[in-house]
Amino acid sequence: MSWISTLDRWQWALFAAVPIGIILLYFLKLRREPVEIPSTYLWSRTVEDLHVNSLFQRIRRNLLLFLQLLAVALAAFALLRPGIRGQTSAQPRSIFLLDASASMMARDTEGRQNRFETARKMIRDRIDAMDDRETAMLITFSDRAEVLQSFTSDRNRLRAALDQAQVTNRPTDIIGALEAADGLANPRRSSTTGDENDVQVADPQPADLLVYSDGGFRDVEGFDVGNLKPVYRKIGSDQARNLAITAFNADRNVEQAGAAKAFGTINNFGASEETCNVSLYVNGQWRDSASVTLGSGEETGLSFSLADQEDAATLEVRLESSTGGSDQPFEDDLLIDNYAYAGLRPLRTVSVLVITTGNKPLRLGLSTDNAAKICVPTFKSPDYLQTPEYAGRAEAGLDDLIIYDRCRPEALPNTNTFFIGALPSDQWSWASEPGQTILVDVDRTHPMMQYLELFSLLIFQGRAVEGPPGTRELVGGDAGTVLALAPRDGYQDLVLGFELITTGEDGSPQTNTNWYAERSWPVFLLNVLRYLAGAADATSAPSFLPGDTIRLRVESQLESVDIARGNGTPETVPTGASGSVEYVDSDVPGAYKVIANGKLVDLFCINLFGGRESDILPRESFDLGYETVETAGTVETRKEYWRWLLLGMLALIAVEWWLYNRRIA
Repeated sequence: MSWISTLDRWQWALFAAVPIGIILLYFLKLRREPVEIPSTYLWSRTVEDLHVNSLFQRIRRNLLLFLQLLAVALAAFALLRPGIRGQTSAQPRSIFLLDASASMMARDTEGRQNRFETARKMIRDRIDAMDDRETAMLITFSDRAEVLQSFTSDRNRLRAALDQAQVTNRPTDIIGALEAADGLANPRRSSTTGDENDVQVADPQPADLLVYSDGGFRDVEGFDVGNLKPVYRKIGSDQARNLAITAFNADRNVEQAGAAKAFGTINNFGASEETCNVSLYVNGQWRDSASVTLGSGEETGLSFSLADQEDAATLEVRLESSTGGSDQPFEDDLLIDNYAYAGLRPLRTVSVLVITTGNKPLRLGLSTDNAAKICVPTFKSPDYLQTPEYAGRAEAGLDDLIIYDRCRPEALPNTNTFFIGALPSDQWSWASEPGQTILVDVDRTHPMMQYLELFSLLIFQGRAVEGPPGTRELVGGDAGTVLALAPRDGYQDLVLGFELITTGEDGSPQTNTNWYAERSWPVFLLNVLRYLAGAADATSAPSFLPGDTIRLRVESQLESVDIARGNGTPETVPTGASGSVEYVDSDVPGAYKVIANGKLVDLFCINLFGGRESDILPRESFDLGYETVETAGTVETRKEYWRWLLLGMLALIAVEWWLYNRRIA
């Protein structure tokens, strides 16, 4: 039997005055008016009554007084909350790790309560079961850990900290919470040298590590539990239902002006087959819909085509009911991943410097209607490389891309480059002799190789190239790599192993390939502008996870920008050096607009997009260091009897009231 007092000492002092007051009431004299009595029948009762109300008369046996004092005693015992502990803790210290990630919002527990509230109730019951000798601390974790209450034996402080805990939209990472717990339970030595100055900085503090989670985090390798005794309290149902949007993005079609496409992936992480409608909304207006049916563990991809979408736009895809109205949300156990957001950023132009003696195919390719929308080219002769203007331009990185056609600078610029028929530096070399080249392989997974058909090209004189470590082959020929991409101190160099235009013996220009006459040539240049020059960054809005720090770059002359989710209230964010912007209020999923001087300058999106969060079927175990932590079979409980004591007190008060009205004293 154990006791948990619900009153402080001063409150007990006030309570102790209650039985004293009851006893004093029986000593009080009653004020009576003299009454003439025609008979002596009542004299004996009158004398007895005077004796009872005499101040110094001994209290006679009184059933009502006994019942009243017994009721007060029962109330006192109830306030002490007597109870019997069930499964007792092996350690006097407990560390509560409460999962506050997005998957804990799943409503698959009893009464459709979400997992977080269920876990919080379990922790509260455990706190109520503590005695005065036990201490505990509370840590919540999502993608980062937060210590809400350090070690204390004050149950009220633990309950208050537990009330402050909030579930988040963020993914799960338990590492930070484990490190916080490990720092107290497994103190390290002051140094690792092993000399005489190496001392133990604190005594080890063994503790029960109680993890309340659905297990939606990675197994932890290389973690030594030491004095921690891990206990896993699994939260969630094995029959949970969840359809989730795990990917969604939009991009403009480089082959068709004004056209765009949106792509999404839908997964069924639940235990049964589900059917729903997938609807696309552009700038808040319905645009298209499709029906999907997925069995347990299945996934499918969807695409939506958009026409006449040259302006910036926000896109949203929703999972909606297939049986209710057209706009009724799909009701599964986790709602946050039933919505996803993407955006088409406002078109902007990139600066391209072209160093060439003359290249008509290159000039024409950069002046097409599609290229002109995103590119401002500047053509210079190779003599320009020797001017101070070029030196300052290259050092400052004023251009998004520099194309060197059959020439090479003394030092590479601080920007991305594209070399045609030339090598960037001594780290590159020719891997074959000049000769007719046949293309045999294309890396279609790279963005610059999309929508290209190159095997019909004729190349009269070409050579294979060999780059520094990390070089990636984009196009391979019969003699080796023909088109290669290599990283360079944060920049990238693209090298083409053959010339487009050569110079004849008489000094006249001659074609070296028929590529300029193929449809793939302007498409390739658009891919180069989009990927290598950064124009693609101005097309598809980037997506971040909830809680990420968002780093953007706007025009450097702007002092601040306004950032708002959808049509919500904007938040003014100052710009830093070179127009950099950092935004941290990113917990809520949605499409965010960046506005300056009343004009939309950028877009970004916040999406969950986490398979581990959407896969809400709870795990039975997880690996922690060198051991496997299984689901705990029993939960520590405490049986309390204060409710029965209060019921007994009320019963005594009812009996006392009945006896009083029956004039029984």
